[in-house]
Amino acid sequence: MRDIDSVPSGLRTSGQLPWGGRMCALGALRKVFCVFFLVFGLTVPVFALEVREVRWGFNNAVKTDSFNLCSIDLINPTSTAFQGPIQLIPEGSLTRGGTTPWVDLNFYVGPGETRTVQFVPFVSPYDNEWSVVWGEGQQDRYSVPWVNRSISRRVTVQFQAARAVSAPITGIEVFHDEDFPIGASGTDALGGVVLDHVPQRWDAVRTRAFRDWLGRGGRLYLIQGRDGKPLDFPAALSELNFPGDRFSVGQGIVTRHPLVKDAGEIPGLVSELSTSIADPNSQNFDYNEFNDPANEAAKQVLETMRAMIRPNHNWALIFLLAIIYLLVLFPGIWLFSRKRGDFRVTYALILGTVVAFSWFYAEIGKRGYGESTGLREVMLAYPLGNQRLALQKYCSLFVTEGGQYSIQAEGEGAVQALDEGFSGRVTLGMVNRPQAGFSADIPPYSSCSFRESTVVPSQGDYSVQVKTLEAGPEFKKLEVVLGAGIPATAQVYFVSNGEVYSLSHNGTYWQSSSQATPISNTFNYEHSYYWRQLAPEEFEKNLVASLVQVATRYSVNNSYGAVEDTPPVDPAEDTPPAFESGQLLVYCNAPPELLPSQYSPSGKVMFVSNIDSSMVTASASP
Repeated sequence: MRDIDSVPSGLRTSGQLPWGGRMCALGALRKVFCVFFLVFGLTVPVFALEVREVRWGFNNAVKTDSFNLCSIDLINPTSTAFQGPIQLIPEGSLTRGGTTPWVDLNFYVGPGETRTVQFVPFVSPYDNEWSVVWGEGQQDRYSVPWVNRSISRRVTVQFQAARAVSAPITGIEVFHDEDFPIGASGTDALGGVVLDHVPQRWDAVRTRAFRDWLGRGGRLYLIQGRDGKPLDFPAALSELNFPGDRFSVGQGIVTRHPLVKDAGEIPGLVSELSTSIADPNSQNFDYNEFNDPANEAAKQVLETMRAMIRPNHNWALIFLLAIIYLLVLFPGIWLFSRKRGDFRVTYALILGTVVAFSWFYAEIGKRGYGESTGLREVMLAYPLGNQRLALQKYCSLFVTEGGQYSIQAEGEGAVQALDEGFSGRVTLGMVNRPQAGFSADIPPYSSCSFRESTVVPSQGDYSVQVKTLEAGPEFKKLEVVLGAGIPATAQVYFVSNGEVYSLSHNGTYWQSSSQATPISNTFNYEHSYYWRQLAPEEFEKNLVASLVQVATRYSVNNSYGAVEDTPPVDPAEDTPPAFESGQLLVYCNAPPELLPSQYSPSGKVMFVSNIDSSMVTASASP
């Protein structure tokens, strides 16, 4: 072998390095590269995650002014596991506090793994830009394609499994059952489900969430299996094994049907689908979408709760001080300065007057008339039939001392959303389930309003048992026995076909009145434009009317003032509509077990129970 150092000098041309010199240069270059990589390579962003797919709701559509399910498939293409926070952020929201993110604090995706993270954000009509964020740079952000489809009412879909165990039914949209959320609070937009198989990939949490959704008032259509036999559900859903063709589970209705290929073969399903079809051209939302009775009333509830905490200012003293302040400055100090002629004394008097009266105004005008920090809640409660309640809460935390406040949700599968009226700053966004909560910096003598949806187990008995329901075809009489957890002082109403029947307690059960009144005459609220004229005790009337509108979706008031009395219907001119269903509303003080443990809570609750024609015990006499 030739020694490379013995290369003749004549072969070395100008500018060329000997082989030994080249090897040394390459080694030095490698060292420089390694140092450069160690110093700067650590700051090179690593694309740890990629978004594979985003699915909104149950049919890739959203219901505005409501909590909506958002399922995001994340893939980790690297060889390193990802573990950290994932955020879903509304971008460019027009509402104050509307950019508060929903955060999953500790999400894990293994190397090469694909996982689905689910959020249940509150979507306003203005939230049409969203981002998924898992890091700090732009490379760790994904702009979510907005789906331009909306629904004004709850949607009905067919559940399909990943494996080929479902027979697609034409005329109905599908939803993969493995995407079902872990709490019933993520099912606000789901009204009905067509099911032809027993879900195999549900854990205990999703199974319980499905039972809670059904118990709140869902409609379930059970299609018999391909073998011609009814579906056989496990113990957690054993109520669905009831042999009847139509039966109730909580407030939900279950019907059985043979194997079908088209949605039109299922009685009643076509009309239900027609009211839940998503609008494919809803980039600009419809007027009726903005003015949905339930949505408008929910906003009214929160506005009323904020207005209920009003300072009782001593305006006579404030105006008197203002007059004295002006007289002291002029002509008081002006006359004094002309007599003394010392400008230093004049300036001192002016400064002292400003400081003194500023202190007077701060003491007299500050909010401190017996007010204390407290959490007020108004809620709708839906008995689920298994010692569980679904709660739809409207909350307002009023504080007298500004600072950082942590607000934790209680219950299962809870979700929260900050109201647009908040003037403070959120330091930690809406933490994802199951540990829902957020942290906010609240200014002194102000309130933080928010919504919350959750499911809680209950110790008290808030059940409703129908003793007598007389109808045929129109409603005539209702007698119910309410659970021991409902006080005899409660206000009880039955609402059907836009009319209200008050119920009175006779010591044993509650009986409806024989006369009905239009809902807009029984319940109506004053618009916020007129609130300055209201006495504090009148605000609860607003709360009750607003809750009734949320629960029944009947409009109890127009948006600009008091509703005129609706003239009575002449039976000779208009035949009363046949009774199909109604809602029993029970309004009372919230039991302590339904209130959170933080911030000295107080509140009201309206229990909502569905009553339909299947519960009729006697036909009405002609």
